[in-house]
Amino acid sequence: MVDIAKVFGLLGSITAASLFFPQVYTSWKTKKTRDLAWFGIVIGLLNGVFWIVYGLLRSDPFIYVTNTILLIGAFLLLILKKRYG
Repeated sequence: MVDIAKVFGLLGSITAASLFFPQVYTSWKTKKTRDLAWFGIVIGLLNGVFWIVYGLLRSDPFIYVTNTILLIGAFLLLILKKRYG
């Protein structure tokens, strides 16, 4: 039988992990990041770090894998902002 909680956890993980990637793609294609706030990117990075540590402490792969991917997206956005902003 399918565990509905795990299905929703997986769907939530996928959507959370992909949060920054549309903006990364748009920034990369247009080479424009002036309208992106540095503070928002920093918050995204801190959010990822805090959740990864929490997930590791709880031994919960849903949390630490999801937020590792999210952290990568935020870091890519940071690089693009520094380069094009």
